[in-house]
Amino acid sequence: MIVPMKKVTLLALGSEENSALTALRRLGVMQVELAKGNESGNTQQLAESYDTAVRVIGALQKYRKECEEGGRIPPEGGKKRSGAEVIELASQLLESRDRVQAELASVQQKLRHLEIWGDFDRDRIEELCAKGVYVYLCSGRESALEAAEALENADTQVIAVESGRYFFAVISTVEIEPGVLPEVRLGADDNPPALRRREEELLNERQALQDEIEELLVSIPAAMRRAALLGGELEFSRVSDSLAEHGEVVSLNGFVPEPAVPELEKAAEKNGWGLLIEDPAPGDRVPTLRKSSKLVRTIEPLFQFLGIEPGYDEIDVSAGVFIFFTIFYAMIVGDAGYGLVFLAGTLLAAWKFRGNPAAKLPVRLFGLLSAATIVWGVMTSNIFGMPNPSWLHWAEIPQLTNESLKNAYTQLICFSLALLQLSMGRIWKALHDGTVRSIIGNVGWVFFLVGNYILTIRLLVFPGDFPMAMYVCYVVGLLMVAACDVQWTDVAQVFQFPFSIINSFVDVLSYIRLFAVGLAGYYIASSFNDMGNTVFGLGPAWLMVIPAAVVILFGHLLNLALCLMSVMVHGVRLNTLEFSNHVGLTWAGSKFKPFGNRKKMEEQ
Repeated sequence: MIVPMKKVTLLALGSEENSALTALRRLGVMQVELAKGNESGNTQQLAESYDTAVRVIGALQKYRKECEEGGRIPPEGGKKRSGAEVIELASQLLESRDRVQAELASVQQKLRHLEIWGDFDRDRIEELCAKGVYVYLCSGRESALEAAEALENADTQVIAVESGRYFFAVISTVEIEPGVLPEVRLGADDNPPALRRREEELLNERQALQDEIEELLVSIPAAMRRAALLGGELEFSRVSDSLAEHGEVVSLNGFVPEPAVPELEKAAEKNGWGLLIEDPAPGDRVPTLRKSSKLVRTIEPLFQFLGIEPGYDEIDVSAGVFIFFTIFYAMIVGDAGYGLVFLAGTLLAAWKFRGNPAAKLPVRLFGLLSAATIVWGVMTSNIFGMPNPSWLHWAEIPQLTNESLKNAYTQLICFSLALLQLSMGRIWKALHDGTVRSIIGNVGWVFFLVGNYILTIRLLVFPGDFPMAMYVCYVVGLLMVAACDVQWTDVAQVFQFPFSIINSFVDVLSYIRLFAVGLAGYYIASSFNDMGNTVFGLGPAWLMVIPAAVVILFGHLLNLALCLMSVMVHGVRLNTLEFSNHVGLTWAGSKFKPFGNRKKMEEQ
């Protein structure tokens, strides 16, 4: 459910501003409406420091990961520094490393550019020029080379030929006029020996900087604590900037969950604050706080990943998305073997991140999804693309495994899920609105969805005559929707009404994607199994077992990746588009973020 909010204006003495904000932060129940474009110099400085800390920590964590992937173990001992010291020193080192890396890339690019000329010394060429021996580096087609060879008092040496282009040196005892030769003009720094010396210096400097950075990796936790402190100070400063002054009194606006209002009133009485508590106005941007059971909260990582939140005046569909997304995931992946792989990965992640509270919900979600996939794979007797393994017959459902029946009954399940979820959305919307007109209109849409369901079944699954019940559902639904869900004075709604009728049928039909994607995944796995068996039969078993295993493993890894992509495309779409349209969800809400102890709020 979405927790009701109250709009609060808090009044305090200006002389007690800091103590009031400290007490309010300790309370942690109010989301403050921050003032826009009113940041003080202190806030801007804190924002820069916080951004620097976040950037530095991200760079250090990335470098630590690179070390681990490269087989280099960062030192665990060494000097442990304070968070502020780590951030300041790391910022300087990272900046120096970036500068060195940029110069090194430039030097190496110049060396690659000069590589075609071989090993030459620019200083030696200039010395020869001073003694009356002129060396010209040239580049051109064969005709340019022939013209150079025809010059008197000059010797031509071909250095390299690349793609029909000649790179050659002309050595002359007399100075040749400019424009006669296709001379390559070298820059002032284009001297290979000097460039190689500079490259070595930069490589040594970069290594020294990296060694210093590695010594800081052990102090990343201190830097993270410092960043958290800066984040809290920044939030405090922004809230302070949002205070409106009224003589000796300051005011602050925000939103508080209705159950927390008594706690705020008690704090106001203790601290001598004035409170104005009222219901949010229609135009207010009210944050959304969802309250659900521990089981339903399992779906929260999906909402966070997608960055979606229902609006304050909308419906909390967490329970519906939780149930149906789990089913969709299982049907799209559809393979008990893949479910076991995902479950093993989930258990490994649960062990690795056992001390991280932020990992609990994602691990729980993936564990549930993996278990659902295993159940569906067992019901359909599908494991790693192997159809009907004999040791799974005890759990299989004949309608989902028999070759002549399984496609039709799987499609029946898809369309039944469509009817169930979309009808639930309409009923949910009717109960949320609570008006007679909304109830009649949405129930009318339910009748229409039932008619669409029967029509789809008769057209695609079990072809046959259309029953009278279908026509009755269409007529009753059309009358109810036309009477109560269409504003006939609104030209746009009248124009959209026929398209809404068509879209309701398309929405039901859209659930066939669960069958199609699941079937495609099965055939991909089965095809790679067959290819592996073919490779295995091309020669002696001891010789072909590894190539066959590589083919099969590659196919299943590819299929696993495609399955996860399909879940994100199709499983998410059915919930956030088709289902949400029937519930009336726009996902335009913003999450409730109270002014308080960040660490405490994250743990909660």
